[in-house]
Amino acid sequence: MHRSKMSAQERELRSRLAQFTRTKTLIHATLSVRHVTCGKKGCRCVQGDRHRAVYLVSNAKGRKRQVFVPPALEEEVRAWVESYHKATGLLEQISEGAWSELKRRKEKGHS
Repeated sequence: MHRSKMSAQERELRSRLAQFTRTKTLIHATLSVRHVTCGKKGCRCVQGDRHRAVYLVSNAKGRKRQVFVPPALEEEVRAWVESYHKATGLLEQISEGAWSELKRRKEKGHS
């Protein structure tokens, strides 16, 4: 559909999505926080005070993949995941508008 035939709301959503994807890193995954034992003798984790470890987890081609996220990168990677969710939220809004448009046209008698 040409931009001139879109509603103002759809143009705004598409503009926000385009701007968002140009400026943000997006990653389709989740962060998994785990508490692990390192296995070193005498470490505090042997006594039950386990280490916090963050993994980025995703499914690719039917297989689970994961990678350890170092503490120094956690905040940045968390922002990538949140950016992906915000972008998909904008796509969902655009999709809902298309459903509404289809219903409107159908009721109006377009075939």
